[in-house]
Amino acid sequence: MRYKFLFNTLIIIAFILFILSLSIGKVSISFQEIYDVFSGKSDEVTTNLILNFRLPKSITTVLVGISLPISGFLMQELFKNPLAEPSVLGISAMSSLGVAIVIFLLSTIGLNEYLNNPWLIIIASFLGSITALFLVITLSIKINSSSSLIIIGFMISGIAGAIIGIMQYFAPSDRIKSYLVWGYGSLSGLSWTQIIIFAGIVLVGIILSLYTLKGITALLLGEKYALSLGINTKQLRLLILFATALLTSAATAFTGPISFIGLIIPHICRSLLKTGNMKKLYGWIFISGICCMLLFSILTEIFPFGVLPINIITALFGAPIVISILLNNKNEIR
Repeated sequence: MRYKFLFNTLIIIAFILFILSLSIGKVSISFQEIYDVFSGKSDEVTTNLILNFRLPKSITTVLVGISLPISGFLMQELFKNPLAEPSVLGISAMSSLGVAIVIFLLSTIGLNEYLNNPWLIIIASFLGSITALFLVITLSIKINSSSSLIIIGFMISGIAGAIIGIMQYFAPSDRIKSYLVWGYGSLSGLSWTQIIIFAGIVLVGIILSLYTLKGITALLLGEKYALSLGINTKQLRLLILFATALLTSAATAFTGPISFIGLIIPHICRSLLKTGNMKKLYGWIFISGICCMLLFSILTEIFPFGVLPINIITALFGAPIVISILLNNKNEIR
């Protein structure tokens, strides 16, 4: 009963934070003005600011708050490691490689004008992620060990990082700055068309992830027990990988490689609930991710000297939590 009350409280907090995210910015907007916008009584300037800038950013924040924590949850359950996160498969690194190829190579061959097209960066990032997904799934069919899959993910990240490093070494300084700015992550700047596509991909990823919950619950009692229930563990692993890749690649393509959020939210929820009920844990991670990302988004806006990149905020809060994970699980993490 207590957990149900707390869960409902989290939903209310998420709603309040969503409204606050519409209110807080360089220009403060009152709750009454926000109400007037949605009731059609506001002036054109305020309506434009809310509907074309702040509302898209808030919805983007919610989508990231759903996709990355759910991806982290799936990875941690698959690898049985509280330090597993979406980037462990090399998806984020390959996504970054796709963006680096566009930014560095287009400038090299004199096609800088195409870099102003936001779709180009999104498509390049998504193609990089899909390439990583194809590599991981192809290799996972041949490899039964989850630990070996983690090593492959790190190797993919290492190769992608090396190629990016080579391109950075020879790239002009303005292109390096453009790439670094993308790497900081951004929740703003998406059009409504991009948000609809982002939301559609996240919806598919969420539906797929929900189909894995029964299998994940069975795996908690061992692979033999899962097999006795008729669960195909190989198919389950592929479904988890595909759902994770879809959610991670969408978030990275549309907002950049946002760190820590996919790691810390599942861990916090798991530590607080201490439950083997995957559906309950899933629901808490879902709503907690939304709350945290909305809070982080608001914190980027209230910095006195300008808007901070989202990755700086997530790192400031995420790094101490990772240290606590290491200290609390020192006998479990190898």
